[in-house]
Parts: sequence; C-alpha cells; structure tokens
Amino acid sequence: MPILSQYWFSDRYFGGPFENYNQPYPSGGWAWISNSRGSRATLSWNRPDNETIIDFAAVLANPFVTSAVDGLLTGGVSRTGPIQAQGVFWPNVPYYGQGPGRHNAGDLLVRVYIPIHISTPRYCTDADGTVSYWLVFYLDGSGMLHGYVDGWSYEYDGGGPFCTDEIDDGLDQAVPAGIGTIQNLVDTAVARLAGAAYSTLYYLPGSGSKATGGRNENANTDVALVLLP
Repeated sequence: MPILSQYWFSDRYFGGPFENYNQPYPSGGWAWISNSRGSRATLSWNRPDNETIIDFAAVLANPFVTSAVDGLLTGGVSRTGPIQAQGVFWPNVPYYGQGPGRHNAGDLLVRVYIPIHISTPRYCTDADGTVSYWLVFYLDGSGMLHGYVDGWSYEYDGGGPFCTDEIDDGLDQAVPAGIGTIQNLVDTAVARLAGAAYSTLYYLPGSGSKATGGRNENANTDVALVLLP
C-alpha cells in the first residue's frame, strides 16, 4: 500500500530533529496529513510500496562494520559512541571549496562519522571529536547501484596547549589511510543489492520508517537511502 510521508524539521531542511508522520492510502486513492505546529522546513514524499530502504544507522551498528572501523583507530584514538550517518548537501561538505563543480549543489552526500577520544601526554588536554568519511551513491546506465568514498575530514576540540600539531599529523595520516577499509565496507553493502536493477535513488531523513503514524527522529544521526525498481 502506498504511503504519504510528511517531515517537519525544527532546525533546518534535512538536518536536526524532525517529526515524521506516515499515512497509508489505497492504490488509486488519496491521503492527507495535517499539522498545526510550526517548523523551519517541511518535506512531503509519496512512497510506493516497492521501496528498498537502507537504514544507515542499522547498517553501521552491525558488528562487522564496527569491528572494521575500530581497527582503524590506533595511537591513542578510540571510538566513544555509535557510528552515525547524515545526509549533507554538497555545498555544506567541508572540502567543497577544493572543487565546487565536483558535484551538483543539490547532490546529497552521506556523511558517515565516528565519535573519537584522543589521549595525549599529561601536559596536554585530551581531545574529543569526529572522523568523517563522505560517501556518494549512484545508479549507472543499467540501473546498477554503485557507491564510493568521495572524501574525508575530521574535527576535534582539545589537545592544548602543545599537542594539536601532533594530533593533526596523526589524523592527517590515519584518516585517509582508512579509505580502503571504508570502501570495502561500501562494496560489501552494495553487493547485497547487486541482483536487481533500479530506476530511482533518493534519500529520506532518519530511518526511512514506513510505520503508520508519527515519530520523532534526528536527521543528524541517521539517513536512509531508498531504491525503486
């Protein structure tokens, strides 16, 4: 049964906390959703019943993924929480300025990010931050799904007063060195969907749930890739 999904964002479009409501309706029929509360942005999506939904939070929680990612963290760097994902429009990606024409302004990249803690010598403060890998997914001319690691970035607070250069040097080497591992994970995930051709690919904020009724989620911590045959 098709579903009309409505999303109300309290912070910004496709970012931050949002409220979602799903209303099924019979094929050939119609549905409506009303909400009297205000929002900063909204999204309405008419969803057929043959969607294939990839919920990134669920995929990233798989022990196969977490163990591979944890294996990348060395030299006093450790993961402090779940690996999360969000959809980010290309102009808001940190390395956008290195080549603005690399993607279209309306293209959504998937940021997979790892919360980290960095231990330092006792004369410096420890640091906390995130390591991010930026993924692109697309359909080729035959409708086959592909994905690749488009770039990487990191951010942190702490490490003063003497250790920030050392932290930067370590991350500048370790983060890009992990691209091969992340690409292998992407390839493994894509291979599971390789038996079918698709006509359409799009993203929805949060888990992409189709459960009837309302729920509250956060587009900064999860995103769903959706495929149609």
